[in-house]
Amino acid sequence: MAKIGFHLNMSKKDKNGFVPIRAKISVESKARYKAIDKVKPGYWNSKKQRVRPNRENEPDSQSQKINNLIEDCENNAKAFFRDCTTNKIKLTIDLVEKFFNGESLSLKTTKKDFWEAYEEFFKVGELTLSPNSIRSRKSKKKKLKEFQNDTGYKMTFQSIDLEFFDKLNEYILFTKEHEYNYLPAITRQLKAFMNWSFERNYHSNTIYKKFSAIEKEGSIIHLTEAELKLLINFQFESEKMNRVRDFYCFGCLIGARFSDLRILTKDNISDGKLKFTTEKTKIDIAIPLFPELLAIISRYPDQYRLLPKYSGQKMCDYIKIACELAGINTPTEYKSFKKNETIKEFFPKHKLIGTHTAHKTFICLAHAKGVDIKTIMDITGIKDQNTLRRYLDVSIDTKKDNLTKMFENLTPKPETKPNEETLKALKDALAKAGFNAENIDGLFK
Repeated sequence: MAKIGFHLNMSKKDKNGFVPIRAKISVESKARYKAIDKVKPGYWNSKKQRVRPNRENEPDSQSQKINNLIEDCENNAKAFFRDCTTNKIKLTIDLVEKFFNGESLSLKTTKKDFWEAYEEFFKVGELTLSPNSIRSRKSKKKKLKEFQNDTGYKMTFQSIDLEFFDKLNEYILFTKEHEYNYLPAITRQLKAFMNWSFERNYHSNTIYKKFSAIEKEGSIIHLTEAELKLLINFQFESEKMNRVRDFYCFGCLIGARFSDLRILTKDNISDGKLKFTTEKTKIDIAIPLFPELLAIISRYPDQYRLLPKYSGQKMCDYIKIACELAGINTPTEYKSFKKNETIKEFFPKHKLIGTHTAHKTFICLAHAKGVDIKTIMDITGIKDQNTLRRYLDVSIDTKKDNLTKMFENLTPKPETKPNEETLKALKDALAKAGFNAENIDGLFK
């Protein structure tokens, strides 16, 4: 519980030797002060935090008057603290400042139904979130509604406890058999909503902060350099497949997400650069137009869009077909998570390629080529290094090259001798240059 204390502010002594008495309330490592009155330091009892009565033959210390002011301030503060506790209001430094300034405070909690507040949370998010994030919030809210309807567990601010979280785990992983990583995703959104509503004094429940569901890292699917080279140069019989390939490879070359690629136009080009703002992270991107990009752009001179137009689902379907036709079929491990089990399966790589793998291809290839982390983040619009870390896959070939360079001087190199054909050619060349046969034979002993 918050406390109020009183002390002398010795740095403000006036010319008559009087020092201010200050009230102090601290919240969240910050403090606010209010001057009560002033007194000479000799009259102050720091242990009792009061002015002592003046002794015989001492000037009047005004102890009774000043102590009454201190008492009133302390009683008002304690009543203020009780009101905050009773009404489940989080005490903040702003509220303390208003209290000291004598402002009228409304400390009654705004009562709001759980789902009414959730709808407000959703509406507020629509003002700033990307369309994909809005869709994600909407689908997870729908899933929580389904949980309530199917299980009969009524969701209120006070019922969001550990028992609820156990039931949600069971519902998501066992009843609905979603992949495990759906649980961390819906948990993150629920905690975000509970935080948002807690800050608005809609509830005082903090049990939700104990909810934990750690996302498991699945397979990072991307094209190798050889596969990207094969795809970007492959000539399809179908013009549609050529256009699909151009769209996808453009994403591989600049590391952009599908949501950004689909809205690029000729207006995004200026000063020899491709410039745009990422939809997901709202970061301004500027990428120099290098020859491979220009080659793709030049194929669509008569359209305003920079690239062919496809929906996300159609693009995912078509790029799988294109990769299969190009022969990108290396057996590739794919990990998924069900309940408490990790499932590992192998598929021809073309079956695992989708719009999201272009973004990952750029990151993995850039990292393998030694591009620094900051440059990768600047180009892709990724804000958090922890997000990027998941994609920093190093290929077996890159590992082999790096390990070879590390240890190349540890073992002696085998002596190499020219083969018989090369040896004869060398001897003939020396003979023509005027060397005698005996000297030539001596060189090769």
